[in-house]
Amino acid sequence: MKRISGYIYIAIGALLIIIAAVIVKNNFDENAKAGAASDEMLEGVIQQMPEVAIGTHFKGAMPIADVDGRSFIGTVQIPSLGLILPIQDQWSKDNAKVAICRYSGSVYDNDLIVCGHNYVEHFGRLPELEIGAEVIVTDMNGVSFYFEVTNIETLGAYDTEKMEAGQWDFTMFTCTVGGSNRVTVRCEATGEVTQEGTTPDILKAVEESKHIRKTN
Repeated sequence: MKRISGYIYIAIGALLIIIAAVIVKNNFDENAKAGAASDEMLEGVIQQMPEVAIGTHFKGAMPIADVDGRSFIGTVQIPSLGLILPIQDQWSKDNAKVAICRYSGSVYDNDLIVCGHNYVEHFGRLPELEIGAEVIVTDMNGVSFYFEVTNIETLGAYDTEKMEAGQWDFTMFTCTVGGSNRVTVRCEATGEVTQEGTTPDILKAVEESKHIRKTN
């Protein structure tokens, strides 16, 4: 009887290992798919960037570019994480599977909030950011706005009031593992902005990044 019980425990253990392996593989595949989709959209966004930055009157709605039927307002670059990501104009469950999204606000009004899934190649590495890290948002006119990480906090999944509270110039957030909370990165503008008539900083950054190499 003890021997039979032992076999049962072994079988259960083996089954659990198989289930865990399947889950890990599915997560890996999902991360890879999300990363590839974001890079593909990034290429389309960059192709629509001007060769020289245009516009110095940062008022009104941010310009939008259409890529394969999806709308984008620009990109966010996080050099310390090696990330350059296209930003979709609006959040939806479908959009979030492809790339990070605008949650609210505008970079022109110093109140832009963007969100993304915790895929490794989306916002999954936000918890690794440190105070003082550089973050760059570039609009579709090729103008880059420079920010510095000044606060990192964890908010409740449904705490929308706290997410939108405060005088933060730029905010990024993603869900924690399990989705019960939101890792929230707050940034302040440094005042550095791409000068009109100069080559957009993002073009060189993309050429040197892993993201453009994936899409070639």
